[in-house]
Amino acid sequence: MGETYEKHWTHTLSVEFPEVYLPFLEKIDERADHEVMTLTRLLHDRGHDPGSTLLDAPCGIGRHSLRLAGVGYSVTGIDLSEMYVNIATQTSRAEGGAAKFVCGDILNPASVLGSRPGFDVIISMFTSNGYFGKSGDITMFSKFREIAADNATLIVQTVNRDWVVRNFEPEGMDTAGGLRVIQNRAFEFETSTILNDWEFWEGSGPDIKHKLSIHMRHRVYSLHEMMELLEHTGWSVAQTYGTSDAQMSDLKPMEFDSTVMWLVARAK
Repeated sequence: MGETYEKHWTHTLSVEFPEVYLPFLEKIDERADHEVMTLTRLLHDRGHDPGSTLLDAPCGIGRHSLRLAGVGYSVTGIDLSEMYVNIATQTSRAEGGAAKFVCGDILNPASVLGSRPGFDVIISMFTSNGYFGKSGDITMFSKFREIAADNATLIVQTVNRDWVVRNFEPEGMDTAGGLRVIQNRAFEFETSTILNDWEFWEGSGPDIKHKLSIHMRHRVYSLHEMMELLEHTGWSVAQTYGTSDAQMSDLKPMEFDSTVMWLVARAK
């Protein structure tokens, strides 16, 4: 990976300064309503109805895990951030839910999940791949296969590289919870990697305070590349779909303007 794990941007953002990104996760919480509707429909079609064991990796603050547990799935969420895991756990208890959450590394989930029986379903949502480049994704999806049941289903929701290139924006800004993030981006065509420089600021005007600077490398994939990667790591892709940000639950065949792609795969 070219750098120690403790110096990687995921460690900085999830372990050292998780409170900086937390408002942005909370801001998009409601979007999970439509995404979980899509997930449950896909899982039903694959024969995984409520009661099936499901791993949400990474789970963040439990946006999908909590909703899936609420409709009857036996859910475990795993995330690198102790803060996010604690928030998800507290929310589950407050709602009387049964979702369980553990703090751990999605590149080595068995280290914290132990000898649990193979999961019927594993979901990877919100473009939670590409953090460690292609080699990291090979490791991650291979490890997922190791802890999956023989008839398991993997669902991956991730950004469409082709849409990113066609609509690339070198600058951006987002706000949440009194924080704003200024984004400067470049695209490395040799590796299909987005180079992100994010600057987090709190407040406004003369009282504005700098919170965090972070440099990120994020590998993105076209549909055929992601299919090949999953096939290489022990999964057989059964269905693929495309959606736009405005229609997250409206699955349809991939198009040039599909912002997000969904892949449904079965364990080989």
